[in-house]
Amino acid sequence: MLRQWACLLLLGSISIQAVPYYGDSGSGSESEFEESVGYASDSLSKSSSGSSFDTEFVPLEQQQQPQGRQDVGPAPGPVPPTTGVEQKPFNVDAITTDVNAPNPAIFFQQSFPFFGNEFFNSFGGFGFGNAQEPWWKGPNVCTEKEEGETVATETEGDETVDTFGQERDGVSSVVRSPLFGQFQFSVNSCMEKPNKHVCTKIVNQNGKKKTLTLTRQCCHGYGRSRNADFSTPCEKIDIKDVEVTAGDMGAKQFIESARKAGELSDMLGQGSGKKVTLFLPKDQDFMEYHAQQQQENAVDQANADKTKPSSIYKLHAVLGELELEDVPNEQLLQTEVPDQKIRINSYQLPPALGLEPYRYSANCVPIDKHDKLSEQAVVHTLNGMLQPLTKNVMDIIRERPDMSIMRTVLEKTNLSAMLEGEKPVTIFVPTDLAFDKLEPHLRRALKEGRGCASNILKNHMLDLTFCSLATVPGAKTTAFNLLGEPLLLNRTQRAENQTGPSSIFINNVAKIMEADIMGTNGVLHVIDTILPTETALPMTTLISQKNLTIFKQLLEASGYDDQFDDLNNVTIFAPIDKALQNTEWARLLKEQPEVLNHNLDLLEFLNYHVVKPMIKTCDLSEKSLPTMAGSNVRLNLYSTHALFSDVMNRATVNCARLVHFDDESCGSVLHQLDRPLTPPKNNMLKVLEANPGYSKFLELVRKANLTQLLSNDSNSYTLLVPKNDVFDEFSESGETQKPAVQTQAELVAMVKTHIVEDVVCCAGIIPTNWPFVRSIESIGGQHLRITRDRRPKIENAGVTKCDVVATNGILHEINDIIVPRPQRAQQRPQLIPPGAGYQPQSDFDVFF
Repeated sequence: MLRQWACLLLLGSISIQAVPYYGDSGSGSESEFEESVGYASDSLSKSSSGSSFDTEFVPLEQQQQPQGRQDVGPAPGPVPPTTGVEQKPFNVDAITTDVNAPNPAIFFQQSFPFFGNEFFNSFGGFGFGNAQEPWWKGPNVCTEKEEGETVATETEGDETVDTFGQERDGVSSVVRSPLFGQFQFSVNSCMEKPNKHVCTKIVNQNGKKKTLTLTRQCCHGYGRSRNADFSTPCEKIDIKDVEVTAGDMGAKQFIESARKAGELSDMLGQGSGKKVTLFLPKDQDFMEYHAQQQQENAVDQANADKTKPSSIYKLHAVLGELELEDVPNEQLLQTEVPDQKIRINSYQLPPALGLEPYRYSANCVPIDKHDKLSEQAVVHTLNGMLQPLTKNVMDIIRERPDMSIMRTVLEKTNLSAMLEGEKPVTIFVPTDLAFDKLEPHLRRALKEGRGCASNILKNHMLDLTFCSLATVPGAKTTAFNLLGEPLLLNRTQRAENQTGPSSIFINNVAKIMEADIMGTNGVLHVIDTILPTETALPMTTLISQKNLTIFKQLLEASGYDDQFDDLNNVTIFAPIDKALQNTEWARLLKEQPEVLNHNLDLLEFLNYHVVKPMIKTCDLSEKSLPTMAGSNVRLNLYSTHALFSDVMNRATVNCARLVHFDDESCGSVLHQLDRPLTPPKNNMLKVLEANPGYSKFLELVRKANLTQLLSNDSNSYTLLVPKNDVFDEFSESGETQKPAVQTQAELVAMVKTHIVEDVVCCAGIIPTNWPFVRSIESIGGQHLRITRDRRPKIENAGVTKCDVVATNGILHEINDIIVPRPQRAQQRPQLIPPGAGYQPQSDFDVFF
């Protein structure tokens, strides 16, 4: 239970986001599957909804939207889950829209996620849906069947179903008992798109997995409107010539230019029967590009007319008829230029924004309208031109003169290899001017590639392609970097007189100066400020940010601050300014700072606040830990809950209380203390011997033959010491009021009542009232009640001085003598009536 204290201490509130599951699944025989694969739709789909200001992005290939096809314009839809690059979710936060508003289009799925449409259609007479046949059982539907066989791994079987055929992850399975070593199970699942209905049956028999996939879709030349209901059949659509279609979509100039250049027929493969998909720039974008090319190639007109247009035209053509709903996110499409590919990215937007559910891009160029079928090709239009991509992201950084520092740091930290690989990547690159804004120490550490350099760079990198079109004015978009930390991107609203795109800010700190610089393996964006992150800061920078001014100044004055920044996997306990302001070190810092330079005593003091390894609060436990100074510090945990005394939620280090905690720097963690730590030099016996005010209690310890106990460093104790004046008060008050000890056994019992075999710091003593009475046990077997009023109180004695640290425990001064109860009266105080305080049992004499 001890480790639970920190989690309760840190988590003031817990936010839980419910993500509804959309869809259902069923099972049946193979014949049933082939005849009618059921009405279950969206069985593999998921969607997310959040609170009123937090909606999570889910990559397109994991999404399903029950919407029909739109011949011209955005046509949202899912794609089957595919293998490939794992996508991190994005997050969009609508500012002005209530995302909790009900959505009638998904009401049934939200309310009854396990039944599907077949369940409701079967009860049409009761008013649940209707009994009409689904569109994919109607006319003008073409069916494709695909079979495959693989060897299923043991893990695949375990993830789906257990020995007795229980449902897992919403997948319904049929399992035959493993008699004579034989087993078999099957899984059916279906998902529906605007013009496509796909059902898959997987049968696993003794490790051999057979897969049957039936795809029903509108035949070529037929389609369904976007808002079509469940039973609306595929209807014939008006298919026109590609030039007419391009003109209708606002992309006429590109097609005309290709025809004039003699490239159009080759692109379309006229006469060859090949199928083509075209990504056509809209007229304005193409004309701007064409004008720019004419200006740049005015000297060599022949080159401008022949070489460049040829490559540009074929760069916008892809073999095969591809609808974007069937293209997975991060998919690379081979163009008709042999060495050029188009990277397709898709981003889902929450319904609360009132926009299209999905945004698509081709090499980060926004796709405006898509999935329009012409006689020769499927046509998509672009808000820009595609450019040939010949360099990876790292090559682009190397060629930019304003990114020389970033190039150096990437190469020294070996992160450049990630930017040269094949996996998709996004990097926000600060310019050399951005590095000049850093404090000298951090800038030097980055340039040298040491310390926290790699973490700072990872704060600027994503393992996916993040195009600027994923950001929406009036909404917040969140992407997670390589550290697992969120980057908040906010696109401003465009001013009325503004031309060009609106500004994008990251974490309200850095501004994107140039967006969507595309490489073969991802994209880079140029920013004007380095993105800070506490987990990537040098420790001295983090200490400064946390306003631990005096501790930071002591580090700098000692000359050892660079060594502290180079520490890794350590825990630093730093005293707050209030705790240090009256110390001798603070006085020297103010009056004689020169004597602190490479001062070995100061170095020992600083190192005594550093523990190895790195320990966060959830991992703290009661133990003694070695410090960089060589001696140990003692960690203790306490409960401040009156009812739950075994739930630890307060921590001390040598009885100094943690007042702020878990601030991470590069490989280390910072906790703040309410007092400085000083290495103890003496054990408890020597502490008693060194203080004349403890002489009378020390005499009792010696007469009780307990000196060896207090000098033993193998155990840790709490010693309760009445000062000499406490004994004097008993002597002056008269014989009847003095605590009398008549035998050696009574003397030993009284001294042992003042010794507790545990470390009980004052920070661990809290106010308590009946019936929540707490106690500690002395080594003499006495249960001593502890509480706190104006000061901590142990039985009848108030603590007048707390936490004198020794090598084998701590010492508290108390203002009274604790008299042991007779053994027959000893019991653990649990339910003590109010006002039932302890009264002395008899009068005693004291050995002096």
